[in-house]
Amino acid sequence: MVQNGQLESLKKQVLEIRDRYPKLSLDHAFIVWFFLRFIADNERSAVEALAGGPKDKGADAVYIDHDSRTVFILQGKYRQTLYPPSEKRSDILALADLGRVLLVDDRSQFDRMVQDANATVKHALEKAHEALHERNYRLHLQFITTGKVGKTNKDDAALRIEEWDNASFEVFGRSDLVRLMLDFDYGVPPVPAVHLPIYGDQLFHRFDQDTGISSWVFTMLGRDLGKLYNDVGDRLFARNIRGYQGKTEVNNSIEATLEKEEESFWYYNNGVTIICDEAKEITERGIKKLLVANAQIINGQQTTRILAEHTDKLATILVKVIAVPRESKTEQTRYAHLLSQIVTATNWQNYISQSDLKSNDTVQVRLDREFRKFGYQYLRKRQTKYEARRLAIDRSYHFVKKEELARYVAACLLDPYEVRLGRDRLFEDDLYPIVFNDRPAADYLTFYRLGPIVFYFSRGDIRRGYAKWLVLNFIWSQIGDSLTPHGLRDNFRYIAERESNYERQFRPLYSAIRSVYAATMAFFRANRKTKEGILDESTFFKHKNLHKEFLRYWNSSRNAKRSEVGKQLQRFVRHLQTISRTAKSISRSKAAQRAWITRKSRAR
Repeated sequence: MVQNGQLESLKKQVLEIRDRYPKLSLDHAFIVWFFLRFIADNERSAVEALAGGPKDKGADAVYIDHDSRTVFILQGKYRQTLYPPSEKRSDILALADLGRVLLVDDRSQFDRMVQDANATVKHALEKAHEALHERNYRLHLQFITTGKVGKTNKDDAALRIEEWDNASFEVFGRSDLVRLMLDFDYGVPPVPAVHLPIYGDQLFHRFDQDTGISSWVFTMLGRDLGKLYNDVGDRLFARNIRGYQGKTEVNNSIEATLEKEEESFWYYNNGVTIICDEAKEITERGIKKLLVANAQIINGQQTTRILAEHTDKLATILVKVIAVPRESKTEQTRYAHLLSQIVTATNWQNYISQSDLKSNDTVQVRLDREFRKFGYQYLRKRQTKYEARRLAIDRSYHFVKKEELARYVAACLLDPYEVRLGRDRLFEDDLYPIVFNDRPAADYLTFYRLGPIVFYFSRGDIRRGYAKWLVLNFIWSQIGDSLTPHGLRDNFRYIAERESNYERQFRPLYSAIRSVYAATMAFFRANRKTKEGILDESTFFKHKNLHKEFLRYWNSSRNAKRSEVGKQLQRFVRHLQTISRTAKSISRSKAAQRAWITRKSRAR
């Protein structure tokens, strides 16, 4: 069922690409689809990378990614039948042989191969050859098909380039593509097959007959693990629930051990855990290695990052690799459960919060992608400010923390009492689906922009600071429905993003917020006396269901602010309605201009 749904989605997207580029064959439209999903999010670059046709030497597309220092060469077969044939062995091996010719030092072999190639392919392969031999780029060969591929053909093709550490060959058949599409929903880009050199002779291998899970435990040189990160980049940590933590106490301790006692690093460090789809033992030039497909470091990101900065050290590190099959629905469920439990069990050195555990949830990944279209960088993983800036697609983006957004949304939609219980409360299973659901990204940005406006008027007054969540909840209850229509929502965000317009454009809203704060103070004074004594503001505004009590007070004769605030909020909504369409179109065009920058995001 999952497979059929994913394949229908793929078919729709391929046809949409062909509609935009009618001259493309379906095979080429399929390659563009793969490129956009898993290599770089830039349609123009994807189309320009196409090189197939007569005398294409088996290269349907050639793309040089200078950010990741990788040459991608793709061959694709788009099979639309329900029961597709198996791909020809000769086609798969031809791509591997093309890779061999590109990798060997003998230039004459390459010249002979491209001598009769078509002009487009010849030019692309010459650029690829230059990148590989003069700039030390990596080569990544990918054979993609919606058909079937035999395991023997996959393995034999990979063997043809196995002797080169800077090259990998991957075959994605129909079931593999479905897996990649599921990974995409969780923000996980594909990682090229990597070689993990085994230090010493000791290697423990365990195979679980019941689950099909294979595990290996061995030692690596720290510099080899650091080189892995330097070669592959941040995509190695896509399934990790946090980003790099920087100069924490634990990380400082790791670095100090490297500097002072590198020979004892293996004993002091907890090691690294890698989860993958497949792994096998190989031997190259007398060196034992583990060839790992789609590796993800789920424990040990901090260690790996520090080792990448100290590749001159001779420290060794304990490595555990776990290969988990996920062809069937049952296996996919087991994979997700196992991943969650391993992450929780092995990342104990740094406290794991409920918000950490939701970092890779599909809703969080969707918001991450969609916020970029509006010029926002969404920080769904805990990391340092420097790390956030390093990963930022555009330095001019607004940064939005996941926990901060959750508090604004929850204060508007839930009992503010829940917000006062702490940020982690909002990520527990009973509240999380309410705070984060399938509402559009633009709606979340409305909450995100309204919150700071309300909080601005609590600055410098600790009493108002206790009441701010109640005030935000009330303001939303009065104008939330008015901000839901697309036009008013977009106009509100357009003004809020331009702080110089606040005083003039938001004057009625400002007046209303001041009056509501004054009303909350009057509400407090009227109700602070209890049987247990007189409550202070801190205790009073923590009460459960206080927003309901305040609403009753607001509608009572004791409240002198109701009529005034109602008129102010009505004036504000009417003002949003009268903002020119020009302003709205400018806002949208700005977002469109920023959208192209996202092409770099998946490469990271």
